Amino acid sequence: MADSRFYDNTGALTLARIAEITGSRIATGESTSLVYDVAALENADPTQLSYCEGVKFKGQLQRARAGAILVPEAMAPFVPASSASLVCPHPALGVAKVAHVLYPNPSLFWSKDKPPIHPIAPSVRVGEGSVIAPNVFIGEDVEIGDNCLVSFGAVIGRGVKIGHNASIGPHVSISHALIGDRCIIHGGTRIGQDGYGYIGGPTGHFKIPQLGRVIIQDDVEIGANTAIDRGAFGDTIIGEGTKIDNLVQLGHNTRIGRRCIIVAQVGFSGSITLGDLVVLGGQVGIADHVTIGAGSTVAAKAGVTRSLDGGQIYGGFPAKPVKQWRREVGAVSRLAKGKRTKDERDADQD
Repeated sequence: MADSRFYDNTGALTLARIAEITGSRIATGESTSLVYDVAALENADPTQLSYCEGVKFKGQLQRARAGAILVPEAMAPFVPASSASLVCPHPALGVAKVAHVLYPNPSLFWSKDKPPIHPIAPSVRVGEGSVIAPNVFIGEDVEIGDNCLVSFGAVIGRGVKIGHNASIGPHVSISHALIGDRCIIHGGTRIGQDGYGYIGGPTGHFKIPQLGRVIIQDDVEIGANTAIDRGAFGDTIIGEGTKIDNLVQLGHNTRIGRRCIIVAQVGFSGSITLGDLVVLGGQVGIADHVTIGAGSTVAAKAGVTRSLDGGQIYGGFPAKPVKQWRREVGAVSRLAKGKRTKDERDADQD
């Protein structure tokens, strides 16, 4: 369920209304039954709507606890008896449309019922010894711990929680986030903005509402001008003690383990999982839904297109064990030298 500290829910919808919004047919369940929220299939409870796109997710569908599920025609027989089923031509697009109705303004830094009047809301709680610099905006119900520094021009959205001994650099923006103790966030960083999520539909690209959070555990450091997207129907999580360099992009629903090292200009797609103690060199790119095992090192400029086992060193594109990558690079180099023209060989001799 979307965290009410960050999101305003417009209220329950009947199955009949959901069918109207999504262009679905109610296959099982009462048209007057109510749904209060949307959630991912594996996390949804009996008050929530979810969806299943196809046979790849059949196991999750059969174990689902959602109150109602949007499914294609072929998957309708596998919906649990405890869940209402709606046959939908485009289930993912359908749940995104319902989310838009439930949460029409998910990116607001303040509650729709409490537009900001003062730069720092009266409900803000600031701990002892903390310093708030001029030209800072802080939304309602924000909590900032003891001995923190919030630098010039920072913007902190409603409901954000920041632990003790934290440092927030100049012109940082933070929304939809829970941040632990002793975290350092350098200037210009953006935390909690929309993830990059769209579904192709008959009329073009339809935006998926991003209804998750960013959770940053203790002792994390985040470099300047890094962007960390909040989750879609889950959370983006950065584990304890992880250190992130400048100009890094973390896509929505990414989960980073403890004490990882992420060097500048690394790019994460969505729903990536890193184990503990992973090291990523500069400009590594990682495809969506990839897992990198604990204790791995990925060399600079590598492209990770599939999941990697832990405890190894990888390099190249697509990323592979570094010894194999070096052998392949050497073989290509030798092959290129063997095919030189007569003019090239003569030039070498000169």
